[in-house]
Amino acid sequence: MLHAISAFAVALVLTAASAASASSDRCTKDALTIEGVPVMATICVPAGASGSKVTVSETLVGSAGTLNHTTIFDLLPAGVSRTVDDIVLEKLGSKRTLHVTLAYREGVVTLEHALLLPGAIPVK
Repeated sequence: MLHAISAFAVALVLTAASAASASSDRCTKDALTIEGVPVMATICVPAGASGSKVTVSETLVGSAGTLNHTTIFDLLPAGVSRTVDDIVLEKLGSKRTLHVTLAYREGVVTLEHALLLPGAIPVK
């Protein structure tokens, strides 16, 4: 019985550590509407990210599913760094592409603009 309790305690500690690690990522969230469907966009910079390049994760969650995507930022030595990215939305049930402009400032990435392609339909 003591062994089972110890195994449970170890599993609990590992789960808590994993959750703490994930929560230390710096994330921003935006509520978007894509073709009439609400979609939550979460953009995260990994905890401890540094250097001249940073890989950013983008997660889009809608009623049809979840889409995970990454993009790489080439960071400027000071100020704001920007990048554009195209995200194919098939996993969310759309035949369109989301064209986004992302800005990296002081360790946080924000979604500045988003357009649906084709058609350049503004989303944000």
